[in-house]
Amino acid sequence: MSTIERIRNRRIAKRDARAIDRAWKSAPTQSMRDEIAILSQQRMF
Repeated sequence: MSTIERIRNRRIAKRDARAIDRAWKSAPTQSMRDEIAILSQQRMF
């Protein structure tokens, strides 16, 4: 894997992590937060 690809993948992973964090913080119920947490743990970063 080239350096450019590693940088790109790291940037995408950070962007995805920020999106998940925003979704978790804006979830109206605890059950939705739990579901977001489970789905985000299953993702491959």
